Amino acid sequence: MGKFKHGLFLGGLLGAGLVWLNATKKGKEVRNDLMDNAATVYAEVKEKIISSEGWDKMTKTKYYKFVEQTVNKYAVENDLLDSMRDMIERVVKAQWKNLSKEAPKKKVSKK
Repeated sequence: MGKFKHGLFLGGLLGAGLVWLNATKKGKEVRNDLMDNAATVYAEVKEKIISSEGWDKMTKTKYYKFVEQTVNKYAVENDLLDSMRDMIERVVKAQWKNLSKEAPKKKVSKK
């Protein structure tokens, strides 16, 4: 299967999944649960990162690793399915730009 056909197939599957999440009552419930869990994890990640000493040196890669650890811990504590855990991880990782903009930058004093 060529790259185009492969991409078309995966795009179709993704589209069907998104339609299912938006169209059915169960899909809306799943989506709401996903967003509630993602909001909880994001709040925890944000709090821990901003209160840490190395926030001003935080890179996107370190943020991603921290999110993975936090989401895995949260998934174990709340008995989440692997697919739900993966979706929450993607949603929280996508918030890197927002977090880096809204988090206070530590000012370096010049002598």
